[in-house]
Amino acid sequence: MAHVNPIQVQKFLKGVDYPASKAELLDKAKSMGADENIRASLEQLPDEDFQTPADVSQAFGRLAQDEAEPAARQAPQAKHKPRQQAKSRDDAKDADREQPRHTGGNEFLIQAMQDAMAEIQICEIAIEKSRNKDVLAFAQAMIDEHGSMGREFEKLAEKKKLNVPQEIRPEQEMTVEELSSLSGRDFEQRWIQYNIDVHERDVKVFHHYAGAEQDPDIKAMAEHGCDRLKQHLKKAHEVGKKLAKA
Repeated sequence: MAHVNPIQVQKFLKGVDYPASKAELLDKAKSMGADENIRASLEQLPDEDFQTPADVSQAFGRLAQDEAEPAARQAPQAKHKPRQQAKSRDDAKDADREQPRHTGGNEFLIQAMQDAMAEIQICEIAIEKSRNKDVLAFAQAMIDEHGSMGREFEKLAEKKKLNVPQEIRPEQEMTVEELSSLSGRDFEQRWIQYNIDVHERDVKVFHHYAGAEQDPDIKAMAEHGCDRLKQHLKKAHEVGKKLAKA
């Protein structure tokens, strides 16, 4: 069975609350109007819980690899290869090497860049709306920290020949809109809770890739990023406690 591009599948999985089972992914895809090809591809996934969207993409990559290996073993071996044919295959291999690989690790890297962009936007809103010194200090620290992390992620994406995303994800845009509509204590409470929630999630995701990722560059990125995000989460909890007492 020919599998669809993982990026194409993700368009029908927007808004999924991870971790999610295969059945939950299928239900979401159906509700988003996924066609038969998309649904059939999702049916091929293993019956397990997926921790992140990148895990889904990585699972598709394993399926494609599993199908390709038997075909390669069964293919007849030609005793003599015409020179022109061999050259064409070499050219194809060279061209293939120039293309980015759509792996789970690459998807993770792209999402990490979007997460950094979203955090900066949301913390810029806090600087505009709040007068609380703890909120302002934490917001500026997050702008600086995630700006630095974002630049590191972009360099790695360029090395992997990936397109750097120019926009945050739709669900992140919704959070920006929601926070922009709030003010005062309502804003501060919602804003710090968002920071706690998103950093708890990101620590889990980065920890997962620090242990499971095969690409050494992305693995190192996840390990370093996980340590930094743990510090962010600790600071977010500290600010949250201060706001609760205010």
